[in-house]
Amino acid sequence: MIRRSERRARRNAGVLRRDPRGERDMVAAGPLVLAPEPVSAADIELRRIVIEDPQSWVIAVPDLDRGRLTTLDRDLIGAARVLADAQGGAVLVAVAAGCLDDLGAAGADRVVRFAALATGAYAPATLARALVELARSHQAKHLLLADTPTAGGDVGRRIAALLGERPAAHVKALNPGEVFCLADGGRKEIVRSAPRVILVEAGCAEPVAGRRHEGRELAAPELGFDRAITDLGAVKVDRSAVPLVEAELIVSAGGGVSDWASFHRLAAQLGAAEGASRVACDLGYLPRERQVGASGSVVEPRGYIALGISGAPQHLQGIARCERVVAVNSDRHAPMIQRADLAVVTDVQQLMPALADLAQRERRRD
Repeated sequence: MIRRSERRARRNAGVLRRDPRGERDMVAAGPLVLAPEPVSAADIELRRIVIEDPQSWVIAVPDLDRGRLTTLDRDLIGAARVLADAQGGAVLVAVAAGCLDDLGAAGADRVVRFAALATGAYAPATLARALVELARSHQAKHLLLADTPTAGGDVGRRIAALLGERPAAHVKALNPGEVFCLADGGRKEIVRSAPRVILVEAGCAEPVAGRRHEGRELAAPELGFDRAITDLGAVKVDRSAVPLVEAELIVSAGGGVSDWASFHRLAAQLGAAEGASRVACDLGYLPRERQVGASGSVVEPRGYIALGISGAPQHLQGIARCERVVAVNSDRHAPMIQRADLAVVTDVQQLMPALADLAQRERRRD
């Protein structure tokens, strides 16, 4: 038996007694949320990077998707920063007018917006000539574009032809002196010195985070359009048929989904590609090529909506590079709920038709 004096001595020595009633009250009250420390305007200004007199220039040309930077675009600007920072230089980002993202936060020191391309007009020859003029006026050491089948890949090769340069294509990684390219259908890797025109792929560099560059606006060169080419606009695409690795928005179903009619309707109303967990594919609800995860497709869309997916480790590996994840599940402790940027704890069968109705009303309003 421990006497009162001994208990007092232990407490004074740092051995504290448990308070079960207090612990129960804390659990009932929910997690403790601490208010963020106030940030002064001076602290914010210190984080802003301004390069007044750069020793060199690196031009980055994002593709954009409906006015937004894609994951590949952010990797592209991050790669441009690697080259510019090593040379005491600055990054000039050239985009179509109407870009909705903060390009300074993405890593741009200067920004040039082409107003004539604000509507998304496809004019690769015109844009290539304008970018060559921009590169010559700034004596840019490198021009970086995304190595996509259209847009960046097309324009970048046109720029290389106008400059008489041999571009580096399918660049998977780079450093200030070298680029690492894939060749022979991805079976070989080529290491070469960094040329003037570099066409990068996803994962080539880490996107800029934790700091903000100036993003100062500059005047854009005039675009002289080739009247021999008529842009008839974008062709409508069935987004549910887009390969998962190319999709910008994926609505994915798991074993918790039973109302498949509402699932297909929701994906159609959102204009999203359909995905599924391994459980849903094993049960035959969606074909195997729609499986997301380490044993299926590793995806990196801008948005991923997980409906009734608990979040097995293999599935979480497959969505590791998704920009935004929304999870809907009735189990608040599911791993997918913990991974999500936005979690909705509810019955997915009730949410899907309501969300489809909302998306349909918004589309009619537009």
